[in-house]
Amino acid sequence: MGNISSCCAAEPAETSSSCVMNTATAAHNFTVPNYSLLKGMGVGKSVSSRTFSVGGHKWKVRFYPDGNKATGHAAAFLCLCSGAPAAGVHTKFTLSLLVQDGKVHADSKASSVCHTFEAKADNTWGFTDFIEKSKLHENCFTIRCDLTVIKKPCIEDVLT
Repeated sequence: MGNISSCCAAEPAETSSSCVMNTATAAHNFTVPNYSLLKGMGVGKSVSSRTFSVGGHKWKVRFYPDGNKATGHAAAFLCLCSGAPAAGVHTKFTLSLLVQDGKVHADSKASSVCHTFEAKADNTWGFTDFIEKSKLHENCFTIRCDLTVIKKPCIEDVLT
């Protein structure tokens, strides 16, 4: 008689899998060379960067020199230009105000935000209080957008 245990494959005693996040990351620098000429254009009036692509979607940075709603702060927003799918576009982004030496302006709000851009007409998210206008003395600066588009995670087997 043959060996019975050799005819059947044994199940592994331990298996592993891993959640892998698929992401696309890029940075876009939007330079504002003549801020003094933009001051006074009015609350709710903005200038925008050119459109750039990250993660299969088109984006732009929108800057409100006199604020988008209030007059005491300049505002900055990230805008999704292409339509979002029904599930939305999950992101992590930072908008930073860089002065001429390339350093982040000490008084600007530069923090990372996680946001899901939904399928709707006006798809923007950002900071109404990006920087107090009274503390923005530079005539030339750059708004840097560091953007990560987070795609649907997938599960992969880990070989042990």
